[in-house]
Amino acid sequence: MESEITARSFRGPESIESERATRAMLPDFLARRGFAVVSDERVRNGQTIVATAPNGDRLSMRVRICWRRDPGRGDSSVAKTFSAAQLMANIGKDDWLVALRKKASREQSQGITHLLIVQNDDEHIVYAALVPLQDVLPIWIAQRDTSARLIAEGRLGRRRKNHAMNGVSPTLWLQDDRAPEVARELWDYPGVRDLAKIKADVGTGLSLPDGEANREGIGNEAKYDPTDDDQRQVIERQIRERRGQQHFRDCLRERHGDRCLVTGCTVLAVLEAAHIKPYRGEQDNHPENGLLLRSDIHTLFDLDLLGIEPDRLQVVLHPSLAEEYGELAGMQIECGSERSLSRKALRIRYEQFRKRLLRRA
Repeated sequence: MESEITARSFRGPESIESERATRAMLPDFLARRGFAVVSDERVRNGQTIVATAPNGDRLSMRVRICWRRDPGRGDSSVAKTFSAAQLMANIGKDDWLVALRKKASREQSQGITHLLIVQNDDEHIVYAALVPLQDVLPIWIAQRDTSARLIAEGRLGRRRKNHAMNGVSPTLWLQDDRAPEVARELWDYPGVRDLAKIKADVGTGLSLPDGEANREGIGNEAKYDPTDDDQRQVIERQIRERRGQQHFRDCLRERHGDRCLVTGCTVLAVLEAAHIKPYRGEQDNHPENGLLLRSDIHTLFDLDLLGIEPDRLQVVLHPSLAEEYGELAGMQIECGSERSLSRKALRIRYEQFRKRLLRRA
């Protein structure tokens, strides 16, 4: 759904049209990189895209558009040396950290899982930083501290304004050729990906022939051992991951039957393969790291609004779900020894769920 972009006093018609064009490009940009776009909501100056990633994860992305590269303002080459986007227009009466925490909490309550920070340059998306929502504040702090250090050391010449503190607007930087250390705090942060670096599928089908696709997946012979290794930076695997997700789902259907492990739903069309420990590479497509869940339960699980207690395998709900999903609280997942789940992965994920509960307290 599209709504008019609100004009602000400091924005001209060129800026508004550039933003509108960039937002309109994003659904196709994502689709050509293996994402299945579910919805694209545009309201005033905001945009939220819900999509299924190539690995099967459901993402709800709040879009942030970087400053327009305006070659009309002086040397056109200078405009290409930096890229940044405001996280919010004005922190108001709060201090920086309080304002950012409040904003993150609001977006989390709206189901947002990621920010998608986009730089358009002459009708080409040159950066598309996919940033997990919980990592935005740590990255902002890291960029703030790095900028402060560079300024204190005199390495930025006469510059005295901190990159991250742009007037009253918290800002994240994707590029600054004068201070590349600042942008590296974002790109080197675990879990951040530049979707613009993923090779686009220019046709209607997948670009790898069947013989190259990994259809074997990981069998049941070896035990699943969660690690922190993140293999997602290997761009050539993106299409293999997409096909591997189908194998992962098929393994879970065979392992648990065609039913949601939480609700018992048997409508195959709405059953999805969920990762217990979030996907970081092919090793996480192990059957012991998987749950077959109804689509809405999958989303709640991914957002850490629904947890599974690892010892008793009981469903625990975030208090905000009590009215709509209260009947599921305390439900026990039945898994025999031949269909066991990784207790280590469950503990890792449940700890993440508990941290969300504690943030609410």
